Amino acid sequence: MGSYFLSKLVALFALKNGITDDPLSAPHRKSQKEPIPLIGATGFILCGFFSTTLLWIINQFYFGINLNLGISWPNLLWIALSILILVIGGYYDDKLHLPPKKMFPFIFISLLIAVIGGGLKIEVLSYPFTAILPNIGLLHSFLAFVWIGFCLTATKFLDGLDGLVTTVGIIALFSIGSVSLFINVNQPLVFGFAMIWVASLVGFLPYNFPDAKLYLGEGGSEIIGFIIGVLSILSGAKVATSSTVIGWFILDIILVMIIRLLQNKNPFKGDRLHWHFRLIDMGFSKLQVLSLTTIIIIITSQLGLIFPTEFKVYVLITQVVLLFAVFGFSILAYQNKNKKL
Repeated sequence: MGSYFLSKLVALFALKNGITDDPLSAPHRKSQKEPIPLIGATGFILCGFFSTTLLWIINQFYFGINLNLGISWPNLLWIALSILILVIGGYYDDKLHLPPKKMFPFIFISLLIAVIGGGLKIEVLSYPFTAILPNIGLLHSFLAFVWIGFCLTATKFLDGLDGLVTTVGIIALFSIGSVSLFINVNQPLVFGFAMIWVASLVGFLPYNFPDAKLYLGEGGSEIIGFIIGVLSILSGAKVATSSTVIGWFILDIILVMIIRLLQNKNPFKGDRLHWHFRLIDMGFSKLQVLSLTTIIIIITSQLGLIFPTEFKVYVLITQVVLLFAVFGFSILAYQNKNKKL
């Protein structure tokens, strides 16, 4: 509820200060007719941040649940600082429309602080088979850095369809929360953290649902991926389960970048090659694309929870096949349209 009302205030602030997404800035990718307020994520970030801190304090003084991962309150303070850096960078990006090279330092420093200061590590890989990684230098920290970076990049690049990243965040965090309650994981505090951020995103979703009245903004899309990456590590490095949700979009990004490179284009420059744009160009509405994507990731996330580790690779293979099918059908549809013209 708090997230819902805070988002309304943020929208008014953004409109008053001209922090909006102008459809004329990229007419080939944007379908809205009027400028839409940015920095919309500020409301749910404040709500999630405050509630998470409150839960941590209550736990420290009354419940004493241990994360069992060597994560203490100083570690969490460093992770909180990382979120703050992303918020600041995102705010200036939305306000000044910074080029990607000027946003990179914010992201890199944020990830570095979260991993080194926050003590985040991936010590076991269980996708597609379980392997305890050797303790070589900063290998465990490096893998955590890469994983959170992948999650952040996936949500950042795919914030092109109303409600998509918000919905993905809700499903992914709910899956992480479910995993944290497994007997072999037993992280009830992580479950509490995940559910707090789920509730915060649910409060924001009515403004972001097609047709959106409020956009996440750069910082918001990055923070959703950041939270997914961090909590998946805190829930026992259940990267395999989280990848059944977020992996779909990482695959989409990799495929799109390969196509751009083959076409001698900038791999980081926005276009209409992503999954959701291709479906829209095939005649689907925004709501239909969001619904279809939501159904797919709900199914894959549930399979990720049900299937043992050795079978989760088949979920990944299915995602790859679906992505190639959409890309193939969209190319055929484009060719048929040109023939008719």
